Amino acid sequence: MIATDEQIKELAHSIWEQEGRPNGKDVEHYFRAKKMLGERESSQVIKLAPLPSKIALEPPLPKVIESGAPLRNKHRSRKKR
Repeated sequence: MIATDEQIKELAHSIWEQEGRPNGKDVEHYFRAKKMLGERESSQVIKLAPLPSKIALEPPLPKVIESGAPLRNKHRSRKKR
């Protein structure tokens, strides 16, 4: 949901009050409030994005493991006599 002008003005007013009601900072407070609300909306959109399925992220298991057969080390060093 996009922030309305009224929401931006309300937040800007809150910022103005928190800073001690300084004169001449209304434009700065307005754009700071607009940025803050925009960032809040962006973070909510990211949280709502679906995550990829776990299956798609993992490679398939080798047939040896699926069958339950023991794994052998193909590069096993041989004893010298």
